[in-house]
Amino acid sequence: MKLLLSNFKNRAEYLRKTIEIKKEGLFAAPEGSLRIAGGQGHPHYYHKTTTGDKTGRYLKTSERKTAVLLAQKDYDRRVIRSAEAELKILQRLIANYESGVAEDVYSKLNPARRALVTPILLPDDQFVKNWLAQPYEGLGFEEGAPEFYAESGLRVRSKSEIGIANKYGELQIPMLFERPLKLKGWKTVYPDFTLLNVRLRKEFIHEHLGKMDDPEYAEENVAKINAYEKNGYYPGKNLILTFETKGNPFDVRKIEDIAKQYLL
Repeated sequence: MKLLLSNFKNRAEYLRKTIEIKKEGLFAAPEGSLRIAGGQGHPHYYHKTTTGDKTGRYLKTSERKTAVLLAQKDYDRRVIRSAEAELKILQRLIANYESGVAEDVYSKLNPARRALVTPILLPDDQFVKNWLAQPYEGLGFEEGAPEFYAESGLRVRSKSEIGIANKYGELQIPMLFERPLKLKGWKTVYPDFTLLNVRLRKEFIHEHLGKMDDPEYAEENVAKINAYEKNGYYPGKNLILTFETKGNPFDVRKIEDIAKQYLL
């Protein structure tokens, strides 16, 4: 519901600014209104300056700018009327949503009563808790493998993954490490990070490809990306890809931009 309310408020603010801009423009508009006659690609423009004037003064070709200003004036007035009507509706909706909606009833119940009912939509905190608690068996680590740990205590596979995991943790983005995913027509993969956009309740997969200067590694991962796409995972839609080589290390600061684009 936060998403809907945010959308309503953003739309209301857009309408308010539009109304303000259009009203300011009316001050510079010429008096009167425009009448258009004729057709078939050859319209004639007339400038009506009084209420009782039904015909208006014919505007010559050299006076086209006046016709443009009058047409814009009429358009702006119609926009203002429509925007003001929509804004009134949105203001009522915003007031209703801020006072509480059906989905909020569950969170207002006392804990004992909440334990007995099934809500129509889980609150964000409970949804995230359940999502993080889902059982799965990750890829695991071979004995003697280098040990890298994020600040949360999560064991990862590289220094870059430490930085990535720490950034996601800092941004409070729910994250699962190497949760298995079966790709039809290929095999089971273990994405580096499975992430949750809480606002949209949408999952994203983040694969960090850290050895792209290794031909065998690059070849394997190109095949994996192709398999992702065949299974409905596309970069920019629900798949995040980052890369590095020895000569081009990954800048972990990019994670903030990625998070703003897809996850927050």
